[in-house]
Amino acid sequence: MNNLISLLFPTVNVIVTALFAGVVLSQYLRRHHQYQLYWAIALTMAFLATLAYVLMIILQPTSTVGVVLFRIYYILGAALMPAWLGLGSIALVSSRRVTSICLTVLALLSVLTAASILLTDIDRQRLSQIAGTPGTGILHPGLWLVLLIVLNTSGVVAVVGVAIYSGWKLLRRASETMKVQAANLLRANVLILVGDLLNGIAGSQARFLGIENAFWLIMTVGWTVFFVGVLLAGRRSQ
Repeated sequence: MNNLISLLFPTVNVIVTALFAGVVLSQYLRRHHQYQLYWAIALTMAFLATLAYVLMIILQPTSTVGVVLFRIYYILGAALMPAWLGLGSIALVSSRRVTSICLTVLALLSVLTAASILLTDIDRQRLSQIAGTPGTGILHPGLWLVLLIVLNTSGVVAVVGVAIYSGWKLLRRASETMKVQAANLLRANVLILVGDLLNGIAGSQARFLGIENAFWLIMTVGWTVFFVGVLLAGRRSQ
């Protein structure tokens, strides 16, 4: 029963991230904007990571399959997803050359991070108690932790920074645009900013403050707010 309760918010996250990834991927297939591709990759990572987490709990975390699913969850969700989401934001406002450089660096760091997590030992006692938590402290400290902090921080900074920059540009041009459209875009940027900050806070408070039980609830709210912001921003082209 406790496992079923602890899976409530992760399961909601699976649904939200699946819908979110599907919407952004369909936008990319229609419009072929580079930033939509990177966001779709990041959101697919989020979906697969959360799905791996749910399956891990169901199949027992310390089983052979459970350990594999934990590593998949940690590589895609905890380590790589925020940075790839940030790459999408960079592509939204940068030249193709700058985006290509960032993509190359991120791809190399992603491979190094994934390899490091795959080779790091696991505390199976902690893993057996992962249900309802993000899994902080299960992997033994190593190079992966430094890379994770770098990737997470750069990803959140990119998404939040671009949202603030876009909002600032919108305010400067407000007199030149339709009032209703400007208001919708500004709200969209605020929602994207708040959603990504909530996701960042969820992981940070678990790792640095030891507050783990609220992780999946905050992530659910964060992804939902982010999703609504992207949907609202998408109305500008309709």
